[in-house]
Amino acid sequence: MRAPSILNGRRVGVRRLVLPLVCLVSLSAAATDQQCLRRAQPTEPRVPRDVELPEYLKDTVADFARFAGRESIPVQGYGFVIGLDGTGTRVVPPGVRQEILAMMQRHKVPDPESLLASLDTAVVSVGGLLPPGAVEGEAFDLDVRVLPNTETTSLEGGFLLECDLTRVVAGRGGEVRSERRATGRGSIFVSPFTVQGASDIDPRIGRVLGGGRALSARQFRLVLLVPSVRTADQLVRLINARFPGAAKGTRDAGRVDLEVPAPYRDEKTDFLDLVGAVYLREVPDVRDARIGLLLQTLEAGEDLDRVATCLEAFGPVVLPRLRKLVDHPRASVRFYVGRILARLQDGEAVHVLEPIALDGGSEFQEEAVRALGRLRNGLGLAVLARALDAKNARVRIAAWRAMRRVGPETGVVRIFEDKFVLSAVPTKGEPFVYVSRSLRPHLAVFGDVRVRPPVVAETRRVAATASPGAERLVLITRRGERDVAIEATLEVLDLVEKMASPFGMEKGGPPQGLDLGYGDVVGLLYKLAKKGALGGQIVLEPLEYRVAGDRPIARPISIEEP
Repeated sequence: MRAPSILNGRRVGVRRLVLPLVCLVSLSAAATDQQCLRRAQPTEPRVPRDVELPEYLKDTVADFARFAGRESIPVQGYGFVIGLDGTGTRVVPPGVRQEILAMMQRHKVPDPESLLASLDTAVVSVGGLLPPGAVEGEAFDLDVRVLPNTETTSLEGGFLLECDLTRVVAGRGGEVRSERRATGRGSIFVSPFTVQGASDIDPRIGRVLGGGRALSARQFRLVLLVPSVRTADQLVRLINARFPGAAKGTRDAGRVDLEVPAPYRDEKTDFLDLVGAVYLREVPDVRDARIGLLLQTLEAGEDLDRVATCLEAFGPVVLPRLRKLVDHPRASVRFYVGRILARLQDGEAVHVLEPIALDGGSEFQEEAVRALGRLRNGLGLAVLARALDAKNARVRIAAWRAMRRVGPETGVVRIFEDKFVLSAVPTKGEPFVYVSRSLRPHLAVFGDVRVRPPVVAETRRVAATASPGAERLVLITRRGERDVAIEATLEVLDLVEKMASPFGMEKGGPPQGLDLGYGDVVGLLYKLAKKGALGGQIVLEPLEYRVAGDRPIARPISIEEP
């Protein structure tokens, strides 16, 4: 079993009760047997450790229990895609047809038989991972694939109608379906970026970013290493003292249910780490001695991340003593002090983290920016705005995202319904275009990014041309049997708006937009960048790969998949 991440490396062994030799040689005497069995039981039912913990990690929640419910749940189903411009199929496997028709009827899709007979539609398989600790309605990404032995050639431009997703359970006869756990819906993003080892993209595979929706909440649980009503009650009381309403006892003496508080919905791993670090000794003198030991270890620069988490788990009570370290000579100590202050919503965090967040040579620059984003009162916004000019693109992205935590509409130019969000981010640094690849589709233009003529660039669904010296760009897309053309300025913001806006044609008038989706916009920008015609690089959101129980590991940002 794995302990929570705050105790990585600790393995919990299970004690085997071995009868003393005297019992084995006295089986003929019942009274002696009973006496020996009683002596064989441990006086204190504590599970021994294979690895001794440091003193500051003893007597915490993680010393008495392990976390359950940290795994993602696979969900899958069949879906129906529309808007494929003739790249779909009329072929629907017999075993799937009735399921699709029933689903379309439940979701009140008009004229389902006619849709199934159109080449602008396709039946697809849909799958995703329901995240641990999800609340009702929480979004997650979906993978969409063309069904085998059908004629669909591309999912580009497609829209997945609402579909049902069920949990996948391994049974004796193979995989079987259980209850409905989520729904799926949204625009399909066919990534234009090649994957390592592939020569080209496969347009029959796409993603619906944030298209999954959890139908019910999933709770984390604490499973006591030694079931005890008294210990369970103590855990509930102490956890709720730090996070009101987060813990709930059950009839099972070995289980405590956890609910992630709203401020930690985007930092569930942090919440679990903090719960695991809650100290169970309630005597004030003992608590003060523990805080003193943690501060001493922090000053020594040892095990900084875990020690900082343990201090944070105490809550505001640590602030008076922690503030004495804000001018510590060691930069790493100052950063962790500032991080604790920020997470505990103490304004002194700005004084500590500002020089680190603006120092391009600091190894903690990006994390300092993220920490300032945890200040819910907006005190860190001025520093974050200055960090938008940092040399490192990752730092600028972190600053922008941190600002959006405080003000979600920061920099938003336009929200294209059922497509994506377009933002403009002012910066004095090198301009670039940021492309999200998970959850909400978002395209952010950092600085003034323009198209450089002359250029001719095209994707499967749209082309862009500009002659030498031109001040405008011509965009052309094919819809059905005719081409639709529109002009845009050389500014990328205007180019994106023209591509994604609805047609909006008045009687006999020109179109106002090309009504293209996120994948089409990103694909054309990618082609322009490959031809050297884009006045800034494309920076991709780093994909995160999780190892069970560990923090996410971010892959490097680049224009190509590494």
